[in-house]
Amino acid sequence: MKIKIKSNVITFSILALGMVSMKNTVAKDSEKLEVILTTEEILADPIKCKGYQQFQVINLFLDPLVRKTSAEGLISGIASKWDITSNNTEYIFHISDKALFHNEEEVTAEDVLFSFNRHLEPNSSSGIGIYLKNILDKITIIDRKTIKFKLKGPYAPFLDLIAMPGFGIISRKSNESNIIGSGPYQFKKTEGNLECLIRFPSYKILKNHIASFCFHIERDVEKTINYLNAKKIDLAMGSPLEVALSPQLENDLVDSPTFSLVTTHVFLNHSNNFLKKKENRELVRNILYQARNTKEILTKFDTPLNTFFPKGIMTEAYYKNTPTIVPPRRLQKKRNLKVVFPYGIFLESSIKKIVDSLESHGFIVDYINVKGKDLLEPILKGEFDLLFIPYQGVIPDPDGYLDLLNPKSIFSKAKLPTVKLFDQIKNERFSLDKIERVKKYEKIFYTFEKEFHIIPFSQNSIPIVYNKKIKLPDLNFSFHLNLRELELKK
Repeated sequence: MKIKIKSNVITFSILALGMVSMKNTVAKDSEKLEVILTTEEILADPIKCKGYQQFQVINLFLDPLVRKTSAEGLISGIASKWDITSNNTEYIFHISDKALFHNEEEVTAEDVLFSFNRHLEPNSSSGIGIYLKNILDKITIIDRKTIKFKLKGPYAPFLDLIAMPGFGIISRKSNESNIIGSGPYQFKKTEGNLECLIRFPSYKILKNHIASFCFHIERDVEKTINYLNAKKIDLAMGSPLEVALSPQLENDLVDSPTFSLVTTHVFLNHSNNFLKKKENRELVRNILYQARNTKEILTKFDTPLNTFFPKGIMTEAYYKNTPTIVPPRRLQKKRNLKVVFPYGIFLESSIKKIVDSLESHGFIVDYINVKGKDLLEPILKGEFDLLFIPYQGVIPDPDGYLDLLNPKSIFSKAKLPTVKLFDQIKNERFSLDKIERVKKYEKIFYTFEKEFHIIPFSQNSIPIVYNKKIKLPDLNFSFHLNLRELELKK
């Protein structure tokens, strides 16, 4: 990357990285990857995507303005370069002449504006549009190949935000039934429950290593193991822990944790009179932490989490506040407790240990272990007292983890007292100094976390199982496994 200083504007120009034409490339069976996902469905429309697996597929189908890789960090996507004004509030993106849609038409500033406006519309179904609305003043087309984003203030993680696959660029000629993509892969019509993406022959921006990806949706543990052992599947992503930890896996399969910023928190329903009292919320925290720390509830894919934000987001000082765990008392009077677990995050044996620990201290526990969309029902109806909920932040920044705490989120039935919290955050969101900004967030959360409105429980990596023909990128500094960065061993 070259950095040029030009009056009050810094220009970032990304050198060509493996720019090749794929016009003469023929897909071979050996260059295909068969992948199992556990998402509800595979989508082509970025504003409809919710889970990280859906965004993984979109990442193959679309290019955002800028991209982020494990090796290079922020690099060119649709934009060949960008300028940032000296006060860090205006970003001017120059659209690459190499950027084409799958209908072979050039990407223009109008397409970029169209793509972002779909997230910003008042009734948009976008799950990530709110992040832009919080920081964006306006978007202006300068000319056919240039577009400017003006922010409400200097926002340190802006480029990380728009590098998300969900902000990938689609053609303004797209409609709900026909999304015209801009990335290295295009959807291929298939039969049944299979979705495949194949190389777009005219893609010229960055080298892509795999000829095609075919995705199968499967949540059953035994079926997934059998498919892997039979070599019908090359990679299983996000499957239940029982898959990755199964002794039935063949020796030529590798189970691996992928570094991620997924957290599991326990949400306490403040509609429950017992949980309205801080001392009772702290009691529940002590019971859960004592169980977590002594009963081997977590596997090799997880580590204990005592803070709201996972490691890798805040300064090191934030994570040094180790909580004091007081031996929890036993209740004098039995109390009913409805607990909801999301399927696949914990082993069944771990769930049993958590439930046993609560019951041994006087709670009568009614619990469910819920799959997929079924988890939404108890959340939306508020039919829980304790809810274990995993969440992967949108961006590696404190703002990327605030969705669940929003008073207007799907967790509104839990009645978390967070209005004041969001007012404080709003006042500290914009800053030229990245470290000082994060420290201000830390100060706000020190106070919030001491009230035990939510209980941080674990930081989770996303387990994957794959065969040895796949070469993984360096995942030590990656937000999660990026399918674009996979290679096949020669």
